[in-house]
Amino acid sequence: RRNSLQPCPAATVPAFTAMFSVRALSMLLVVLFVAVVDASRPYPLSSPSQLRNAVSKTGPNSLRLKGGHYGQDTVHEILIKDIWSTDASPNPPSEITVKTMHVDHLTHWLPDLQRWPNPCKHKGAWVGEDESVIDVIYVNSPRAIRKGLISRQWMRAGPKEKIYFDPTKVNAAIVTCGGLCPGLNNVIQSITFSLRNRYNVANVWGIQFGYKGFYSLDWMELTEESTRHIHTRGGTILGSSRGGHDLEKIMTALEEKGVNQVYVIGGDGTHMGANIISKEAARRKVPMSVCGVPKTIDNDVAFIDKSFGFDTAVGEAVKVINCALIEADDSHEGVGIVKLMGRECGFIAMYATLASNVVDICLIPEEPFELEELFQYAQEVIKKKGHCLIVVAEGAGQKHFEGLDLGKDPSGNKILPDIGTLLKNKCKDWFKAKGRPTEVRYIDPSYQIRSVPASPSDSVYCSALGTSVVHGAMAGLTGFSCGHRNNRYVYIPIDDMCDPSQKVRVDTSSRIYNRMVGHTGQPRFFSQLFRGI
Repeated sequence: RRNSLQPCPAATVPAFTAMFSVRALSMLLVVLFVAVVDASRPYPLSSPSQLRNAVSKTGPNSLRLKGGHYGQDTVHEILIKDIWSTDASPNPPSEITVKTMHVDHLTHWLPDLQRWPNPCKHKGAWVGEDESVIDVIYVNSPRAIRKGLISRQWMRAGPKEKIYFDPTKVNAAIVTCGGLCPGLNNVIQSITFSLRNRYNVANVWGIQFGYKGFYSLDWMELTEESTRHIHTRGGTILGSSRGGHDLEKIMTALEEKGVNQVYVIGGDGTHMGANIISKEAARRKVPMSVCGVPKTIDNDVAFIDKSFGFDTAVGEAVKVINCALIEADDSHEGVGIVKLMGRECGFIAMYATLASNVVDICLIPEEPFELEELFQYAQEVIKKKGHCLIVVAEGAGQKHFEGLDLGKDPSGNKILPDIGTLLKNKCKDWFKAKGRPTEVRYIDPSYQIRSVPASPSDSVYCSALGTSVVHGAMAGLTGFSCGHRNNRYVYIPIDDMCDPSQKVRVDTSSRIYNRMVGHTGQPRFFSQLFRGI
């Protein structure tokens, strides 16, 4: 048959991994999802300068990757068989680049650090000393080529058989920074339970109201009993704030208290602060592990599948959207406007729009719009349905505030003008000028959404994050965060996670954005594609 599938030559992929292949007889794209690695020596990369991703062909269908194990070259090869393709693409790429995501370890500056047996009563398999996870590998994917997608190798999270801290001498501190988010208390609880119950740590402290709490407020002792029911409450029992990062004062407080593990829960700015503490501890040669759990309700943290609290926020947003629908539908030619969180990316607005399936227009920061075309389209929707429901992310349409500067918040973020209020007022004025005054119902549920308790799925996610970050700290890692990557929990270098080039935004050419546009029926670009309804 002309279009029958033909097997391609086997390819060898550079990796420290064992992989599986997905065989599909009718697909143009073959995605090899997860590869798990287990080698012999601890922590394969001691510094970026020792990483030598030298890929060299050893035969027509063979590739090699050399990676430094503390200066020793170790070569691993893995053969992937039965990769299928169509006649149109008979030769899949023979080279795949794997970038290793290096995580700092205390032994890099304290080489004689003692190791201890892990006291955890772990019934499953220990995570291998050298175990790692490799990203999705795309074969015959024009999209991956166009976007320059690469595969990354991550250290897998989990309990290791040997640890680098004597649990009886661990003194841990937990701090939450930035805005509130569903699940903060779940993470605090999970870290506390893991330290006290699994590792028998005697001292776990809670730092109140962000970084300034290290040196200006009393520390709270966290126990299993005091944190047992906090997951049923929204917000954070520690309080939270922005700013307050005074390195010298923080280091003085940590050293006076004898803290050797610091757990930071927050966003990019918070993690950058944690990284500064980690590097200062390394400079002073202090055996201190500083690690983080990424928190952002906007879901814009690099590399991870999603941030905790996001599912909860979307669920709460849908409830508000349904209320706005009733308000708009029960008004004569009514317009409902719901403003959701999303400073620079519109994930909450987009997912809530998809989940509710009642929104007519969704506006996000990544997609510009013109007010005139927006209201023309809203008028057409009203003529057809009797109402129009608009969801807008808080960072959308900022070009309509050009010249307006409201300054910055304590974290250095630009304070955004209120796009929701602008839309409400402009919408009223536009329809009035057309001789068709309309009722506009505007709802801003931002604080309601972020302050609720975590949903069941987020609760499970937070529990795993808290446990995983403790395992990483006990294993001697530092300067890292923990997240879900390709359905596996991994350790993420904070340097890479906070790299300004790693911006996470809604891709308006992506399938999910196009599905959202298909749900609403809205034009893609109001100024270019407006055709009515």
